[in-house]
Amino acid sequence: MEGGVDRLSGEDRISSLPEELLCLILDSLTLKDVVRTSVLSSRWRYFWLRVPRLELNISDFPNYDTCVSFLDKFHNGSNLSEFNLNVERHVLGFKDSVFEPCLSRVLKHKIQRFEVVNRMYRIQKIPLTLSVCEALVSIRLHMVRLNDFESLSLPCLKIMHLEHVQFPTNDAVVMLVSCSPVLEELVIILNWTTDDVGDIRVYSKSLKILSLTLFGLTSNVPYGEAVVIDAPRLKYLSLNGCHCRNCKITNMGASIKVDIDVTFDSTDNLWRHRDIVHNFFNNFSCAVEMTIAWGTLWCIQINRDFNPLPKFHDMSRLRVSMPSEATPKLVPSILESCPNLKYLTMELFPYSIEAEKSGPPPAVLPRCLVSSLESVDIESPITRKATELKLVRYFLENSATLKKLALRLDHECTRYKHKPGVLKQLFEIPRRSNLCQFVILKTTH
Repeated sequence: MEGGVDRLSGEDRISSLPEELLCLILDSLTLKDVVRTSVLSSRWRYFWLRVPRLELNISDFPNYDTCVSFLDKFHNGSNLSEFNLNVERHVLGFKDSVFEPCLSRVLKHKIQRFEVVNRMYRIQKIPLTLSVCEALVSIRLHMVRLNDFESLSLPCLKIMHLEHVQFPTNDAVVMLVSCSPVLEELVIILNWTTDDVGDIRVYSKSLKILSLTLFGLTSNVPYGEAVVIDAPRLKYLSLNGCHCRNCKITNMGASIKVDIDVTFDSTDNLWRHRDIVHNFFNNFSCAVEMTIAWGTLWCIQINRDFNPLPKFHDMSRLRVSMPSEATPKLVPSILESCPNLKYLTMELFPYSIEAEKSGPPPAVLPRCLVSSLESVDIESPITRKATELKLVRYFLENSATLKKLALRLDHECTRYKHKPGVLKQLFEIPRRSNLCQFVILKTTH
């Protein structure tokens, strides 16, 4: 049998397959191959219009008119459930404004997954009007300009990704979330300076995952709250890149996981800056798992003697990233805020910090070292003063409940090497916990 045709009987067995199976076959092909099937037979001539998934890259078309004409062929289609448009390079006659009617017509189908990714930063953002979206389950928009919408219903939407989207009003985010009663995942990436957006307010009773990446200063939000979150079912929150001035979380899940990589507006005076840092972390007092990047830890380091972090009594897992030189004093102060911590992961990197090079750690041990800490995982380069080894000694000598300590050494990112026999001496350090297993591993990249 060749090409799906039995040479003995002359029967076209592929064409005789059920329509649902043929659509699955077409769905696994590239767009060009799908269109080429139209020449196989009369049955196949328009069958390619029934594919459930359409993924377009504007670079696949010789000019803009051809792309628009192709999109219009799906105007009367009924099977299209997923649509992806990628704009990665300029094509002849490209006009971003004329895309809007094409995209609006596509949305009128029973689209469940809709994605427009515009990576041509030198052109204006592609305009889009959200209208009839009753079947929409997932939407991702990148470099898109949303036109004004007064009434919108997204009853099935569970996933919403908005990346460098220009909103028609400051209340647009609130409206998009409020008209999505079953929304579970929301990702927002914005630049407060260039994306012309005001404060970010998220009110949702169904939201479980929220990721906010907000670049730029918040000088255009001088009063009130720059970020407000009210999501009682929230289980995971990621805050990245923003210069936090005001952040208020009025409601969130009881056992939330938090990923924090933010800095704070340095235009405020020192005393106000201390209050901002403390109040920011006070939002996460009920977190059970937290990841803190060095940019945020640096702000904590500045304030620790004047306005220490609140207590995270429910936190069992903590992951931090910091310079090796910052560990002697900063690590105990961080641990002091996590009295019931069980699992600690530390990613260290070489970086000179004059203020932290000398002086022993505090004499009073954090509570978690005495009563709860079970596992410590340290990933570190080999440094000139072997600070990573001092940190290992600190945990081995002071952790009463420690069961495992793993030191993962990077032998390539610095030129330093440990003196012969130094690592062997670590195994001879008296351990406060008799159950502690200590291992030295090589990092893998």
